[in-house]
Amino acid sequence: MPCNPFVTVTFMNLRAPAVSLTAAAMLSLLACTASYDERMKFLDDMSAKGITYRQQLQNQGTDPSEDACGKGWVLLKASIPSDDSGYVSDEWRAQAEEAYVKSCLTGSARPKPDPSGVEAVTPVPFGSEKPAPSTSR
Repeated sequence: MPCNPFVTVTFMNLRAPAVSLTAAAMLSLLACTASYDERMKFLDDMSAKGITYRQQLQNQGTDPSEDACGKGWVLLKASIPSDDSGYVSDEWRAQAEEAYVKSCLTGSARPKPDPSGVEAVTPVPFGSEKPAPSTSR
């Protein structure tokens, strides 16, 4: 759930001394940090939006390419929730973009990261336009 800590800080600035303002800003940043489950739901939402954009591209006769899906991501202007750091880190922003773009490219939801790293496998390497054909039977 995205939030704006500066709204709280601005409001607090009118009624609190500078020391309290700093404490209020820290608390508002902590309150704005999305939980792991909220971030995973956000990735699910980005995947769903990527799949929807793929369908829109196909409906207008455009192949879903990395370029087209990347432009869709830019046009989406997603409001990314804060991660554990209290802000949107570059790594978290890249994960959100990857969920959208890969889902747009493949038409299926992107697998969520495995916290243990044991099964953190993605079916389509980022930068690949189409999934490789399966050789297994």
